[in-house]
Amino acid sequence: MIRTGYLRWEIEVQDARSRDDRQAREVIFLARPSYRIVRVKSGGHVDAADRFVRGEATYDSVLRTLQRHGGETDVRIPDVGPRAFRYSETDRARMPRYWMEKLQREAGAFAHEVVRTAASFPQLVISSPALRAGYARLVATEIFRVIEGKSQPQATREDEPMQLDVSAYQQGVPELVAAELVRDVVEPKEFHEFCHFDCLTVLNGEKYYRIPRRPHGLIEVWEAKTRKPLARLCVVFQDPGMPPSDEVVMKYLLAKHQPDLLWQVGVRFGPPTGRFEVTPPRRWGLD
Repeated sequence: MIRTGYLRWEIEVQDARSRDDRQAREVIFLARPSYRIVRVKSGGHVDAADRFVRGEATYDSVLRTLQRHGGETDVRIPDVGPRAFRYSETDRARMPRYWMEKLQREAGAFAHEVVRTAASFPQLVISSPALRAGYARLVATEIFRVIEGKSQPQATREDEPMQLDVSAYQQGVPELVAAELVRDVVEPKEFHEFCHFDCLTVLNGEKYYRIPRRPHGLIEVWEAKTRKPLARLCVVFQDPGMPPSDEVVMKYLLAKHQPDLLWQVGVRFGPPTGRFEVTPPRRWGLD
């Protein structure tokens, strides 16, 4: 399972012989939502009106949303794919590097297709090009985790909707919406840390990554066993107006799933000062 905003996707990858060409094989990509229906509760009928303007719903849906208590809107999430990538068995056997490069390009293209589908639901994916590009990289990584057998897709829940309450968050306050997205992405104890200390601590392998909720805040990296300070990483995204909590989500996903990429794109500074504590000091977000 991988997340793009509030949406959760189950990725399937199959490698089978082509029905049209017996000398070829096909890698088939498919992304299914973890929940087929997302029930969005908002304070008004803005979401239904947006769907009506885009031609995705009738005006009756707008009127019914106005009359419904709480302004709930049911959003049906479609599957993405199946998308087939046909290849020659001889290419795979004789030119594995060439075949792998083609597979990586196809996986990347499918990952962007998944993110484009998710972005068609603006109430579920925050409008940020930088954030969406990061999601595409994470989806591509999940595709190869499935290929390697490290991730197993679960069945799509058709029987009950996923509940999403955005009624407490005003339109036009991106940071509040982004902070609520943090709740859906991280674990409960990590969200507790985010709420009380304005940071997130990620343990990946032998390193701790501590991510502050500050614009362009430096990520502190510590050795897990010895608690030795290693470095501070500066990661700046292309979107200069990204809310701080959006930055936290992006950096959290990179530290948790793609730490090598985090070291590649980050500008390295000297190690942090002081001592590392599992419970961070309350200075986070205050200095």
